[in-house]
Amino acid sequence: MAKADIVGGVLLMAFGLLLLGWIIPAQTHQDTGAAVPPALLPQICAIGITILAAILTLNALRGKTPAGKPPMMKEWAAMGAVITIILAGAALFKFVHPAVAGAFVSFATMIYMGERRIHLLILLPAGLVLSIYVLFYELLGTAIL
Repeated sequence: MAKADIVGGVLLMAFGLLLLGWIIPAQTHQDTGAAVPPALLPQICAIGITILAAILTLNALRGKTPAGKPPMMKEWAAMGAVITIILAGAALFKFVHPAVAGAFVSFATMIYMGERRIHLLILLPAGLVLSIYVLFYELLGTAIL
């Protein structure tokens, strides 16, 4: 398993660096006049991929990777449920409003994961939506849409 982790980590690091250095700059326009450039989110994701791949490679080189075991059916069901929640959130984003989508995704995921404390079910999605509003609309002076 360590050899597969080393190879996978190195390939993912190379892909992340390729994304950062060539693919993302070639596919996004930087002079749109927006306060948040269109390449920001893809760059954040590419940096995350590269860092996580480096961690995977280092752990494999040090021999600290866990033994692999196939996922259980319960884990596949959980993944399907979360993907369904995210797809429903994407539909809400497009057809209703981004704030509704953000609140729904965080609320529905919390409910699915077993959270039942009412104050957290209200405060966390509301805080998420409010903080995104303050960041984009008030501080950066731009819109999400």
